[in-house]
Amino acid sequence: MVESNQRTYKLDEILGKPLITSSDKKTRIYGLNVKGREVEISAYSESETRKGYFHKVEIEYLPASMYLINGSCTCESFQYYGMPCKHMLKVRNVYLKNRDKINKG
Repeated sequence: MVESNQRTYKLDEILGKPLITSSDKKTRIYGLNVKGREVEISAYSESETRKGYFHKVEIEYLPASMYLINGSCTCESFQYYGMPCKHMLKVRNVYLKNRDKINKG
Protein backbone atom coordinates (compact mmCIF):
# COMPACT_ATOMS: atom_id res chain seq x y z
CA MET A 1 0.00 0.00 0.00
CA VAL A 2 3.01 2.33 0.11
CA GLU A 3 2.84 5.02 -2.53
CA SER A 4 6.06 6.89 -3.15
CA ASN A 5 5.05 9.93 -5.15
CA GLN A 6 3.99 13.43 -4.25
CA ARG A 7 1.28 13.76 -6.88
CA THR A 8 -1.71 15.96 -6.22
CA TYR A 9 -5.00 15.70 -8.09
CA LYS A 10 -7.49 18.32 -9.26
CA LEU A 11 -11.09 17.52 -8.40
CA ASP A 12 -11.99 16.91 -12.05
CA GLU A 13 -9.24 14.23 -12.23
CA ILE A 14 -10.89 12.18 -9.49
CA LEU A 15 -13.38 9.77 -11.01
CA GLY A 16 -16.59 8.58 -9.44
CA LYS A 17 -18.92 9.82 -6.77
CA PRO A 18 -17.64 9.79 -3.18
CA LEU A 19 -19.33 7.60 -0.59
CA ILE A 20 -19.08 10.48 1.85
CA THR A 21 -17.83 14.05 1.72
CA SER A 22 -16.80 16.01 4.81
CA SER A 23 -18.95 19.01 5.72
CA ASP A 24 -16.17 21.38 4.59
CA LYS A 25 -15.84 19.48 1.26
CA LYS A 26 -12.08 19.02 1.83
CA THR A 27 -12.10 15.26 2.44
CA ARG A 28 -13.88 12.72 0.24
CA ILE A 29 -14.05 8.98 0.88
CA TYR A 30 -14.30 6.94 -2.33
CA GLY A 31 -13.58 3.39 -1.23
CA LEU A 32 -14.32 1.35 1.86
CA ASN A 33 -13.49 -2.29 2.44
CA VAL A 34 -14.04 -4.17 5.70
CA LYS A 35 -11.60 -7.06 6.21
CA GLY A 36 -12.39 -8.83 9.45
CA ARG A 37 -11.71 -6.26 12.17
CA GLU A 38 -9.86 -3.87 9.85
CA VAL A 39 -11.31 -1.15 7.66
CA GLU A 40 -9.50 -0.06 4.48
CA ILE A 41 -10.36 3.43 3.31
CA SER A 42 -9.41 5.15 0.03
CA ALA A 43 -9.94 8.88 -0.06
CA TYR A 44 -8.75 12.26 -1.25
CA SER A 45 -8.01 15.14 1.11
CA GLU A 46 -7.46 18.73 -0.01
CA SER A 47 -3.99 20.23 0.27
CA GLU A 48 -3.81 23.17 2.65
CA THR A 49 -1.00 24.82 0.69
CA ARG A 50 -2.41 24.24 -2.81
CA LYS A 51 -6.13 25.01 -2.80
CA GLY A 52 -8.14 22.98 -5.26
CA TYR A 53 -5.62 20.12 -5.25
CA PHE A 54 -6.11 16.86 -3.38
CA HIS A 55 -3.76 14.24 -1.92
CA LYS A 56 -4.57 10.57 -2.41
CA VAL A 57 -4.88 8.87 0.97
CA GLU A 58 -5.18 5.18 1.77
CA ILE A 59 -5.42 3.90 5.32
CA GLU A 60 -5.97 0.64 7.15
CA TYR A 61 -7.77 1.36 10.38
CA LEU A 62 -8.61 -0.80 13.38
CA PRO A 63 -11.83 0.63 14.89
CA ALA A 64 -11.49 -1.29 18.16
CA SER A 65 -8.25 0.50 19.01
CA MET A 66 -8.75 3.80 17.11
CA TYR A 67 -5.26 3.37 15.57
CA LEU A 68 -4.10 3.53 11.99
CA ILE A 69 -2.42 0.22 11.16
CA ASN A 70 -0.96 1.15 7.81
CA GLY A 71 -1.41 3.77 5.16
CA SER A 72 -0.04 6.17 2.63
CA CYS A 73 -0.53 9.74 1.46
CA THR A 74 0.91 11.61 -1.48
CA CYS A 75 1.67 14.71 0.64
CA GLU A 76 5.19 15.95 1.28
CA SER A 77 4.99 15.30 5.02
CA PHE A 78 4.21 11.60 4.66
CA GLN A 79 6.77 11.17 1.88
CA TYR A 80 9.51 12.80 3.98
CA TYR A 81 8.76 11.49 7.48
CA GLY A 82 6.87 8.27 6.74
CA MET A 83 4.58 8.95 9.71
CA PRO A 84 0.79 9.42 9.69
CA CYS A 85 -0.01 12.89 8.38
CA LYS A 86 -2.92 15.25 8.96
CA HIS A 87 -4.61 14.05 5.76
CA MET A 88 -4.64 10.45 7.03
CA LEU A 89 -6.09 11.58 10.36
CA LYS A 90 -8.72 13.71 8.59
CA VAL A 91 -9.83 10.69 6.56
CA ARG A 92 -10.08 8.59 9.73
CA ASN A 93 -12.06 11.32 11.48
CA VAL A 94 -14.48 11.78 8.55
CA TYR A 95 -15.04 8.01 8.56
CA LEU A 96 -15.66 7.98 12.33
CA LYS A 97 -18.09 10.88 12.11
CA ASN A 98 -20.05 9.23 9.28
CA ARG A 99 -19.55 5.48 9.79
CA ASP A 100 -23.19 4.80 10.72
CA LYS A 101 -24.36 6.61 7.57
CA ILE A 102 -21.77 4.74 5.44
CA ASN A 103 -22.56 1.33 6.93
CA LYS A 104 -26.33 1.78 6.39
CA GLY A 105 -25.85 2.86 2.75
